[in-house]
Amino acid sequence: MATPSKRGFERKIVKDADSKHPNTAWIKWLGDRDDLGLVHGKEYTYKDLGATVGIAASSMRGRLKGSKEALDSHMWANGTRKPKEEWGVTTIVRCESKADKISQKYLRMKL
Repeated sequence: MATPSKRGFERKIVKDADSKHPNTAWIKWLGDRDDLGLVHGKEYTYKDLGATVGIAASSMRGRLKGSKEALDSHMWANGTRKPKEEWGVTTIVRCESKADKISQKYLRMKL
């Protein structure tokens, strides 16, 4: 059934109590972890998924980045992973001594 609203748009009236809200994003849980209390294959909101690991719904939305499926790799508690600043950071020492550093300086100059 559709009913007219004040602005002239029609709005659908949903009679089923089990139906989902049309603007809510539902994410299917496909992970294998049992300690979270989530049922494999069931759909959850960002708020529900975030509450299981102790983060906000907006943070969970950022982790999933538009994916419609949540996996074990998305579910970590805040602060348990390595900070982003340390991802892929390697220290490469190319010049071992002071003389090597000076020589590299002059070798890179234009002739």
